[in-house]
Amino acid sequence: MHSRLKRWFVSVSVVSTLCAGLTASADPLTGVYRGEVYSQPNAVNAYSTWLGFDVKMGQGHQAKDSWGNIENPGWQLGAWRTWVKAKPGRRFNYSVAMFPSGQGTLASCAAGAYDQRFKNLATNLVAYELQGTIIRLGWEFSGNWMPWYSGNGQQANFAACFRRIVTAMRTQQPNAGFEFDWNPNYDISAADLSATYPGDAYVDYIGLDMYDQGWNGAYPIPAGCTGSCALTRWQSVWNAQFAPALTKFKSFAQSHNKRLSVPEWGVNDAATHGGGDDTYYVQQMLAFIFNPANNVGYHSYFDIQAPDGHHQLSSADANGGNTFVTEFPNAAAAFKNFYAGLNPQPAQLSTTKATVSPATVTRGQSFNVTGTVTSSTARTLVMKYEIRNAANSALVTSAQYTNQAFTAGQTRSYTSAFTIPTSLGAGTYRVDTLVYTADWSQTLLYRNDTTFTAN
Repeated sequence: MHSRLKRWFVSVSVVSTLCAGLTASADPLTGVYRGEVYSQPNAVNAYSTWLGFDVKMGQGHQAKDSWGNIENPGWQLGAWRTWVKAKPGRRFNYSVAMFPSGQGTLASCAAGAYDQRFKNLATNLVAYELQGTIIRLGWEFSGNWMPWYSGNGQQANFAACFRRIVTAMRTQQPNAGFEFDWNPNYDISAADLSATYPGDAYVDYIGLDMYDQGWNGAYPIPAGCTGSCALTRWQSVWNAQFAPALTKFKSFAQSHNKRLSVPEWGVNDAATHGGGDDTYYVQQMLAFIFNPANNVGYHSYFDIQAPDGHHQLSSADANGGNTFVTEFPNAAAAFKNFYAGLNPQPAQLSTTKATVSPATVTRGQSFNVTGTVTSSTARTLVMKYEIRNAANSALVTSAQYTNQAFTAGQTRSYTSAFTIPTSLGAGTYRVDTLVYTADWSQTLLYRNDTTFTAN
């Protein structure tokens, strides 16, 4: 999170506890921050639906208010376990605090005072089956809004603290496969990059966070400045701030033989000194991230409307559905179009609108859902119906058809029997129709336009 959002996320109330395999890819792993999934487990899934691409990494942030929320945040880890374990290949990206605000120092950490705290965290991550987590330890440490700020002569203590925590966690859980991201902001000086670096043995990723906020006078873009006028300003900020930073980090990572990461990035609204609906920024960022020469291991888009800046591109809403309307439609289209080009099998599919029989359903009694899927190419697919509460998108029941072999141009019909339990309330429900690749790795088609009443 960038500066002002840190202050927004300092304290989180503890809620009831909710109760990976990793996949190799030539492309960087795609992640997203959609808020903390303890409050909305479908938030990342709704983003995948919008993107038309199966997002395998979800991002969470620790609260910085207490040691309990650092070493044993079960209320948070339980929900992330549910999301990660729901589908093969998913991974957790976790921003981990070095100590709570006002309750620790880098010098004490460097001396080993908090080793046991982080051994406890390692044990708890494994207990919640979150092996393989990417840990953004002391994230954005070059920002003076962080308790573990590495400035003011604290560079050596920060590096030593990072080493102590990594050693404690790896010693406690040597087979957990944790990876550690050393993650300052993009504008850290070259001198501080070197002074705060803990050593190659303790770092798996070298990360930078970079939002589209300009400080060279080009932003905010004046009203009426569109087309080539806006493009000139977007390019000015990119050339002055972002391109040099990416070059700096790329060179530093290559000198240490490490993968880069971009754990947080996003467009910004004009009110927070951003470029607004900046297609140039989105295109340049994705081009850099997916260029193999830059060796980027993963990236995570910050897809929320934060109090200190708006960034959301997707249609994902607060209930895990897709009703939100972005204020950055052109940037959103550029983002989606890029990902459409990544799909090895274009979504040349169509479905009929699902029908429900009888039209009015009685809870506790069976009813049928019928629809068809047509594929213009020969391939094997997974077809799935989901019955959800239309008010809150809660999943009621589902039926799936795996290994569905289509010939080119073939239409196949699917009818499934469902029952709304009497334990659920009367009201409006809906049918979601989803089509996936045979290995479930990509969502190729999604529609949710059939609603029905259950009495």
